[in-house]
Amino acid sequence: MAPDTEVWKQVFQELIQEVKPWHRWTLTPDKGLLPNVLKPGWMQYQQWAFARFQCSSCSRSWASAQVQVLFHMHWSEEKARGQVKMRVFAQRCKKCSQPLFEVPEFTQENISRILNNLVFRILKKCYREGFKSMEEIPMIKEISLEGPHDSDNCEACPAMSLPTSWIPRANTTCQVEREVEICPSSEHFCSYTPRNHTHNRNISISCCFLLVIVVVVVIVVKTVGALKT
Repeated sequence: MAPDTEVWKQVFQELIQEVKPWHRWTLTPDKGLLPNVLKPGWMQYQQWAFARFQCSSCSRSWASAQVQVLFHMHWSEEKARGQVKMRVFAQRCKKCSQPLFEVPEFTQENISRILNNLVFRILKKCYREGFKSMEEIPMIKEISLEGPHDSDNCEACPAMSLPTSWIPRANTTCQVEREVEICPSSEHFCSYTPRNHTHNRNISISCCFLLVIVVVVVIVVKTVGALKT
């Protein structure tokens, strides 16, 4: 995201001001951003979009529908201020011997769609607004692409395969009733509630054993009473 930085900023401001005109949000590029590596209090959102590339060495051009756009978001309710850091991952030419990573070129329409999806996610994650079933606006693919993704020449693919030890503990919350873990998908969090079947089985066995003891005590009491009479 180099030449189009101002375009991204302008479109983002227009969209966020429509829904939160009294709050201040900023969008800044950050080449050091990595998937699933977040500071405490930050949230993540990823999209895979369509864009074009051109090699600066041989002028070869190509298109890809697997261009990763990564956002890290932070919202301060006390200051009514939000920050978004953004990184668009590059790709390099597979024909050149020593190719450079090239910045993708997005259409104005796809930039708008990417940032619309970002604003939806901000409303959902930062403000707890929006519908749970809200779907992403799909990207426009100018041409039909065939064949597998060239992961060897994709800047994002090695970043996606980072070891879990790189993920800070502050981004994973473990509780008794609910566990939240970071997922390498377009959703920032995936959650589940574990079920402890062994614990339930032990409770049932204890109840049955207690019932048997009560029955035995009752029988003994009645027998002793009959003998005394």
